[in-house]
Amino acid sequence: MNLTQRQLRMFVTTATLGNISRASEALHLSQPALTRALQEMENQLGFVLFARSTRRLCLTSEGERFLPIAERLLHDLDEAVDIIREESIGHRGTVRLAVGEAFGCTVLPGVLARFAKLFPRVRVQLVADNSLGITRRAMHGEVDFGIGSPIGDTEHLLCDKLLTAPLGVLANPQHFSLPKSVTIAALEKLPLLRESNDTSIMHVLSSKGSDIVSWMRDGVEVSTLALQLAMASGGVGVAVMSGLGASHPQAMNMQFSPLDPIICREVFIMHRRDFRLSQAALALIDAIKRDVATERLHPLIQLAKHEQLTH
Repeated sequence: MNLTQRQLRMFVTTATLGNISRASEALHLSQPALTRALQEMENQLGFVLFARSTRRLCLTSEGERFLPIAERLLHDLDEAVDIIREESIGHRGTVRLAVGEAFGCTVLPGVLARFAKLFPRVRVQLVADNSLGITRRAMHGEVDFGIGSPIGDTEHLLCDKLLTAPLGVLANPQHFSLPKSVTIAALEKLPLLRESNDTSIMHVLSSKGSDIVSWMRDGVEVSTLALQLAMASGGVGVAVMSGLGASHPQAMNMQFSPLDPIICREVFIMHRRDFRLSQAALALIDAIKRDVATERLHPLIQLAKHEQLTH
């Protein structure tokens, strides 16, 4: 037996209207064509659906039992088509995104609030990680895409630059007085908070051979941006971070001084080159690129023109 959607719809329409003439008009078929189609359907099923009379069609007991089944099949089929159609144009689906705290806490709240209004049926799953972890997750396909600084194995990644943020130091002015910009040599005398070795900040400083790395070793080690901001606010030490981290709302009452000479951190959207992104993921990427300029970021942050790098 191979029932079609067309046959099911003809049966449901005819059963609902109870009249071949009205059903044929609703289905845009001739009465003989509809009658033949229903008879063929009954032959396929092996039982009679309608008890025919000169005035009205009445469902047989078998037809009454089959009607809710046919209605459910049509509903499920229509719903499945709608879901696939909405996914194909980005209106439905799940997007899994790995992101660092700095970008996640400063840019994403505003972006996702607007995105949710445009795409209410798209579910976004956020995974917080440092840049090394974000790169690995993107490489292994654990997420649709990541936002961070590419660290480690990036052979199969497509990286689209979002912004460039200068590195600097952040301190509570009630505890530490900083100049508008600070020389690297001057940092030796400050109680610097220590970063984990796998963060983008440490990666950039280490790649430059900066003495800041050794000066941070004796400081209190923090593993999250929230802890870093809390320790800096409390006067425990001076935080080394990028202008992106300094854009966090909790940093607004503290002073951020960029390094002199300037050292920058670059932030990219990363995903596998051989991984086909869903329309929902592409829509979210477009929203991030479009809306990043509307967020309150440190004025020294430079937004990219979405240049694309392959590694």
